[in-house]
Amino acid sequence: MSDVVLVINSERRRDPEWLDQLADELQEDLRQIRGLAVRKATTSAATGAKSGALEQIGQLVASGGAIGTTAWAIRDIVIKFLDRTRATSVTVKRGDREVTIVRPKDGQVDEIVDRIRDVLDNE
Repeated sequence: MSDVVLVINSERRRDPEWLDQLADELQEDLRQIRGLAVRKATTSAATGAKSGALEQIGQLVASGGAIGTTAWAIRDIVIKFLDRTRATSVTVKRGDREVTIVRPKDGQVDEIVDRIRDVLDNE
């Protein structure tokens, strides 16, 4: 698998420290996938800057792993991550293609639970 960029999105909080903490958590979670290498995303610094690369806050780069099993594992880990951290979504990008995995809003989850109750109701 070639490099894939994962971008953490949050509507509530956008401060860099919080996004950096979330990126660390997601990076640790993704490292559970055998054969997948995960690192913080960087970009080239402006000409004349002291450093040659700048960290992209809230972004990770993943590479390696078999596409079929890696896709399922990334999906499962991202869904658990979104539920645990309350981030809004994670966008997975490769070239000009992307998919955004969105955490359901609490009201949507409550509605699903109500529908399941209706289905399981014996009466």
